[in-house]
Amino acid sequence: MTSYMNKLLTAFTVAALSLPLSAAAGTYTLTSPGTDQHAWVNGGKFEIGRFSLQSHVGDILDLNTSVTLVDQGWGGQDPTNGVYVGLFAGETALYTLHVAGADHVWKTDYYSLTSNPGDFAGMNAALDNAQWNAGVTVRMYTDAWDYAGWELHTRNVSLAMTSGVLPAVPEPSSYGMMLGGLTLLGAVAWRRRARTMS
Repeated sequence: MTSYMNKLLTAFTVAALSLPLSAAAGTYTLTSPGTDQHAWVNGGKFEIGRFSLQSHVGDILDLNTSVTLVDQGWGGQDPTNGVYVGLFAGETALYTLHVAGADHVWKTDYYSLTSNPGDFAGMNAALDNAQWNAGVTVRMYTDAWDYAGWELHTRNVSLAMTSGVLPAVPEPSSYGMMLGGLTLLGAVAWRRRARTMS
């Protein structure tokens, strides 16, 4: 290889190594065989599980759920009779996601935070403003309607969450300086090559 190529490869290596690296991501998983709620026995909120977060968690990068559920009661049906994931500081709900709604037939609902940019931004904004001394948790729970005839049954419940630090996006001026530097390197190499040929 020519010395020019060695210098160019060295420059690219230094540039690549100077890019910001994201912090190690944390992964949380939760599974449950299911829940059974009857309006006259245990209506209302029923917690399936929770994750406790540390203040250095960064952002919630991904959150995916899968729930098979049915409203088996003889009353009406409403999709808000379903499963939720909430961000809590102590017992205060900071942000709530409706991830699955029941009707009178068994069905499986999937939810992905990255497919819902409004929820992604809202959840992470709430996390950024959380009062950490109260204890911050992510909870998955059912909210079965507490009216006569309403039931909520879930099966094969899963929640997977990834947290970490979103990589910083370089400012346009950084790209401009990098392109300017690469242009100068190319010009110097072109002039040097032109001199050696003549």
